Amino acid sequence: MPLFILFVFGCPALNKKDMETNHNSKLTSPETISVQGDFDGDGKQNILSQFLADSTGRKVEKLPLFEKETWEEIVDYYSRHGYYTALVMNREVADTLTFSHSQGLYCLINLGDLNNDERDEIALVVDRLDFSRANYCSIYSLCSTGWKELFQFNVHEDAFDHTGDMAPIYKNIPEVLEHRNGEWRFYDYLDMDYETEEEVGQMKELKVGPCN
Repeated sequence: MPLFILFVFGCPALNKKDMETNHNSKLTSPETISVQGDFDGDGKQNILSQFLADSTGRKVEKLPLFEKETWEEIVDYYSRHGYYTALVMNREVADTLTFSHSQGLYCLINLGDLNNDERDEIALVVDRLDFSRANYCSIYSLCSTGWKELFQFNVHEDAFDHTGDMAPIYKNIPEVLEHRNGEWRFYDYLDMDYETEEEVGQMKELKVGPCN
């Protein structure tokens, strides 16, 4: 069940203790992702935006630029501040989807209308604050009762490894989630359910059920 919170956009203060804990006073802006599509089935284009929120529901504008910290220290910092990932459509509170213990999304992809209900589905992978590179890709749809996960498959985070400081904007996940010959296909790296040897390691057609 999505968590609905009123978001007041602002910049939470970073106190001296925070700066001492992180060994520097350099700041950076959290990464954001947005995607366009008809997610509510009204025939109009919507903007779906992801951002980092604090424990009060405010948008986090600045973070310490972590350079020397261990991953454990970074996870502790996010935990102490209650930061989580929020996904909002057209900045409307009623259409908010949240993910705790995370620092954003690896990807946010419009898949189009997969189940013929006039709503576009989305695929996303949450950048979780954990100690494993095993993750999963979730397929969501904005149903009449709110966002609903329709499907999920396993993905390894090495699919998002890249060179350079800026992460690419993914319109697909190479070799994991791709649009081929007019249909979306996926590869679950933990899937052992194959009928023939020839099918082993091959991508499968992505199918999802009805929204409700």
